[in-house]
Amino acid sequence: MNKVTHSTVGGLLLAALLLVGGNAMAQQGGIKLEHKAEQWDTVIDENGAEQTQLVEAANVLPGEEVLFTVTYTNNSDSPAEDVVITNPVPDHMVYVDQSAAGDNTTMAFSVDGGGSFGAAASLTVSDATGQPRAAVGSDYTHVRWVVDNDIAPGATGAVQFKAVVK
Repeated sequence: MNKVTHSTVGGLLLAALLLVGGNAMAQQGGIKLEHKAEQWDTVIDENGAEQTQLVEAANVLPGEEVLFTVTYTNNSDSPAEDVVITNPVPDHMVYVDQSAAGDNTTMAFSVDGGGSFGAAASLTVSDATGQPRAAVGSDYTHVRWVVDNDIAPGATGAVQFKAVVK
């Protein structure tokens, strides 16, 4: 049995991915993680029609959206249990409401720098007057996915979220 808890690439590397494009890999136990930061680009196809496609994030400007994806693979010979993937929202970005996704995962969010996590509907922050209010995506500092089932040897999956450059 293989238990894995992993915080994905820190903000500095995510910022580097954002600025230069590319991906990063990490290994925790038998789980291999591949991190990608991508942006949407419009190209003209051979028929002259505009097509939108994902490309490595490079030259991302304020107001533009980036898709962060973590692909996980169980490279061990036994099932991986209790797999948790935590990803910070880079400091220079704002999480896009309801953009987190991951098949067979339970998602949670943090509004306190990753100190605690909860369901989106349960999170609160203080407004300018110190009164509590419901948290919104722009308040999130981290996204966490708990994989609902054991990950079989050789199995793979992905989690992702979008953020906009401030």
